[in-house]
Amino acid sequence: MLELGCGVGGNLLPMAFQYPGSEFIGVDLSGVTIERGQRNIATLGLSNIKLLHCDIMNVDASFGQFDYIIAHGVYSWVPPAVREKMMTIFKQNLAPRGVCYVSYNAHPFSHLRDMVRDMMRYHTRRLTGMKDKVGQARAIVKFLSEGSKANSVHGAVMRDQLHRVLNAPDELLFHDDLDEGAEAFLLHKVVEDAGHHGLQYLSDADFSRRYLAGYSEEVRATLQRFPDSEFMARDQYQDFIDGNGFRRTLLCHDDVSLSRQIDPDLVPRFYLLSTSSPVQPDGCVTDDSAMEFESQDGSRVTVTNPLLKAAHLCLGRAWPRALSFGELLDGARALLAGRCADDDPKVLTEAMFILACSGEVSFLLSRPFVLKDATDRPQASLLARRQAQTGRLVTNLLHQTVQLEDDRTRDFLQLLDGTRSIDQIVTEMAERFGPTIRLDQADDAGQPAEPLVLSIRESVQRSLAMVGKLGLLAA
Repeated sequence: MLELGCGVGGNLLPMAFQYPGSEFIGVDLSGVTIERGQRNIATLGLSNIKLLHCDIMNVDASFGQFDYIIAHGVYSWVPPAVREKMMTIFKQNLAPRGVCYVSYNAHPFSHLRDMVRDMMRYHTRRLTGMKDKVGQARAIVKFLSEGSKANSVHGAVMRDQLHRVLNAPDELLFHDDLDEGAEAFLLHKVVEDAGHHGLQYLSDADFSRRYLAGYSEEVRATLQRFPDSEFMARDQYQDFIDGNGFRRTLLCHDDVSLSRQIDPDLVPRFYLLSTSSPVQPDGCVTDDSAMEFESQDGSRVTVTNPLLKAAHLCLGRAWPRALSFGELLDGARALLAGRCADDDPKVLTEAMFILACSGEVSFLLSRPFVLKDATDRPQASLLARRQAQTGRLVTNLLHQTVQLEDDRTRDFLQLLDGTRSIDQIVTEMAERFGPTIRLDQADDAGQPAEPLVLSIRESVQRSLAMVGKLGLLAA
């Protein structure tokens, strides 16, 4: 894999760590970030990754060919000449059946985002430091939003943008919104440019964007009439409908023959992963009563089929472990006291396919080396421990960015190196923080509530469960 604009290796390092049999190369113009990334590589003892201080304009055929080329958060933030060079690299350095990933700010939503960007950039035009610029950017959007008329279109847009600005991480707001040169594109413009370089549109990187069930019958029928030869046009109109503002586009060579029909029978080839959990834990699995399940992102699905209710329970209880199709089928049947039907595999296959299309279930080609429950000598991901030394954002063993609760959790993670027993961890935590831990609480309305006081052992057990749920415990 080659990454253009790799920074400190935030994308590549977790993959290199988890896939030692693969090779990774990253290039970035910033020598400071490359140096930081190289220190992280040395700390992790990785030999299958190189981060190079190199201008994208200097990447040539001598770099070789790659199965995957990624450029995340680069395309919209570089001059036209560099975008042209990136397309040249995608064609020149991509293996014959390779896949390229390129992300960028997209219209139509970016028209609204650019309006607020102009306001923030004007207000912060004389500031230089990231902290000052981000703080003042949020302050001016809050002031302007609250000053606008709530019952006007402009006021509604401002309030929606305020919500986005307040919830964006500082680094993202600084990079995406306060950068002077950021430019957004319509999907078809990027695809047309790719076509001039001998590349074709494969799809959006988000598999669930293919799924049309959430639209009205009229919209769904119209989008379904697009032939495979106009798949990009269908996605462009879908962007117009959704108001999409960020694109994750997959490209490949234009001489590759594509079949866009995906057969549900492929499901048993994959490992299945889901955060599904029952809204009412005491619901009945064995009858046809409705049972509602919720995922970590807040989406909900109602299920009545006993086999599928049991499958949802199995997936949720396994998280963050992934289950093979056979394990899921056997586990669901076990919850139904061994009740079997000849069509169980077919019913489960079709249901998992629909859930994958809607983004409720993820498909994995290999099982992640992750544990749900702590062993006698728990070990957290070495990469996450290294990242936790400098901040709360770490990458878990599912290649997801997760946020640790507080600095005490960062310290706790350093103790999970596989050499300490749980008793030893309790002792060391007591030496650092005392015999009890006070945890701030909030009620359902988000207001401060009576703090929770735990013994240090209870706190360690709670933290171990949390670290396991975050996908940070290594097998």
